Amino acid sequence: MTWLFANIHFLTFYKLRKGKENMTDECYKAKQWLRRAHKFALKVEADARMLEILAGRVNSAVAKYESDGASVDREAARKRKEDDLLSYSDQRALVEKEQLQLIKEMTKSRQIIKQMRDPVLESIAINRYVDRLGWDDVVKLNHYSRAQVFRLHLKMLEELAKVLQTKKLI
Repeated sequence: MTWLFANIHFLTFYKLRKGKENMTDECYKAKQWLRRAHKFALKVEADARMLEILAGRVNSAVAKYESDGASVDREAARKRKEDDLLSYSDQRALVEKEQLQLIKEMTKSRQIIKQMRDPVLESIAINRYVDRLGWDDVVKLNHYSRAQVFRLHLKMLEELAKVLQTKKLI
């Protein structure tokens, strides 16, 4: 009975790992550490798009306010214009703060990556996680086959896991 349980556990574990390039837990943690800045960058981009939408609303509110010369709704248009301006300025301050934080995160990621010994592995890490390039671009820039880049990526995660463990970041 124990033998059956052990085999089922092994097969379950193997299936879970098979889709993750046979990564160890340390490699997976290193990948998650690298992806945190990428996820934050996506959030900053979404906030910047929201800022553009708010800018459009402010411009339309200003145009409506200026076109309503003697309208009864002039006061409501003025209030909406003020509300939109406040919302826009709050969102702009938030985006600028997040952009500064993103620059710090990317700089920190780049500094940690630079501590790896192999420049090829550094290049793959920076291209993929700092510059946020797709796999096809990473393959072209590093002049390796796609399969070799994936092998080097796994090796890079192992090396980065060691660096992160010495820094006590994972």
